[in-house]
Amino acid sequence: MLIATAIAGLLALAVLLTLLLRGAVSSSGPVELDVLRAQDGVRQVLTDPIDGYGREGVTNVRCNNGVNPTVRNGTSFICSVTVDGAQRQVRVEFTDDAGTYAVDRPR
Repeated sequence: MLIATAIAGLLALAVLLTLLLRGAVSSSGPVELDVLRAQDGVRQVLTDPIDGYGREGVTNVRCNNGVNPTVRNGTSFICSVTVDGAQRQVRVEFTDDAGTYAVDRPR
């Protein structure tokens, strides 16, 4: 039962990320991720109690020093976030060349 719930949660997270990214990836030249939309997506994943990490008090999300990262499978960028008043870092990794990404937990 616990494994099925975890798998369902991961699938829901993948769907959420796909929906968020549909408007976040630019289409001209090298594919770049819109960093402002990515910051919103990272905040959503960190705070969502069902499909994300369920963290409260997430503020000041700033990814890749405000620069749009180039989308390339396997590459990553770092977001700095404040969680409950403490500065943390979150690693975000592209899982394909279309702009889908995975968000790690705050460290």
